[in-house]
Amino acid sequence: VVRRGRRSSGINAEYGLEKELINCQKQVIDLQKKVIELQDEGLSAAKAVSDTVKSEMKTFSSVISTNCAAAVSPSKLQAAFKKTIASTPDNVDRSCNLMIFNLEEEKGSVDTAATVEEDRKAVEKILEELNEKMKLTDVKRVGAKSEKKTRPMIATLSSRENLLTLLKKARELKKTKNFHSVYIGPDRTFEERESRRKTLETLKRLRSENSEKQYVLRKGVIVCNEISG
Repeated sequence: VVRRGRRSSGINAEYGLEKELINCQKQVIDLQKKVIELQDEGLSAAKAVSDTVKSEMKTFSSVISTNCAAAVSPSKLQAAFKKTIASTPDNVDRSCNLMIFNLEEEKGSVDTAATVEEDRKAVEKILEELNEKMKLTDVKRVGAKSEKKTRPMIATLSSRENLLTLLKKARELKKTKNFHSVYIGPDRTFEERESRRKTLETLKRLRSENSEKQYVLRKGVIVCNEISG
């Protein structure tokens, strides 16, 4: 009787453990399901956040592109650049500087000691054509080098008197064989260049609109001469 009781008790205990194990397994499965559900919800939420961010970024990018394109258009950049240049104090001494335009330039991507020396020799030849022998203290090209255009040059003379002498002979270069297309003038400030540009545009317009009159530029002022019939 005792053996049967012990055996029955052992069977009951084993059955209880097995049942508890099954319950634990069910709980684990339920927990795994909840974890999967939470993961799915997390992925959906993350995707929703990602889609929202992407949409907002596209909208922001579109606004920036539109507004910036208008704000930094070439015309506005050029106007801003001119305004900045015009408002910058010009403390450069130009009193002895001679501007030279259309003087042939050596090819190459950068200026070298050799190209600078060639430019100096070319200026000296111009002086010879004008029957002048003057000391040059500096010779340099202005602006970035380009294969498409010839940069103007600044030649600095030893005195203001020498500069004025050359400016009086500027028209004589048109009569020369080697430098007939070269133009020389004073080194002007930004404001002076703008003023002269507008004056020349006005002179050109007056000449085209009034063929019966003769317009000339004298000391920076447009003068009208009647053409006698």
